[in-house]
Amino acid sequence: MATIPVLTGEMAQNMVNAAALAAKKDQLMVSVTVVDASGQTLAVLRDHRAGVHTIRASYKKAYTANSQKRETAVIAKGIADGTIPPDIRYLDENMLMMDGGVPIYIDGIVVGGIGVGGAHGSEDVRIAKAGLKALD
Repeated sequence: MATIPVLTGEMAQNMVNAAALAAKKDQLMVSVTVVDASGQTLAVLRDHRAGVHTIRASYKKAYTANSQKRETAVIAKGIADGTIPPDIRYLDENMLMMDGGVPIYIDGIVVGGIGVGGAHGSEDVRIAKAGLKALD
């Protein structure tokens, strides 16, 4: 029987909380979303001052990172430099190729994604990675 690691709701909530704390420390107003391996939302938190659009952006970044099994920043760079076809963005209506989405790995297997929206792209990435540290 094969066993697969699973991202739980409690793990997702811990990640969202850790990311939100990292954002708050730098006074950044963001939304953070964690999705499971099927792309379904496990946890989400929007700073009360973050733009309403950041909820959907954080979801799409998490979804894309999970689906493509790589950071959305890597995908965006690949589209810009021509190593990834630009029409990848049309694979699914939930795809978003902007910095801030990071896949979540457990034991070398992608079990979900974390996405942050609302700050500058590099800040979104840093905050998402702060959320990943909650898994350690």
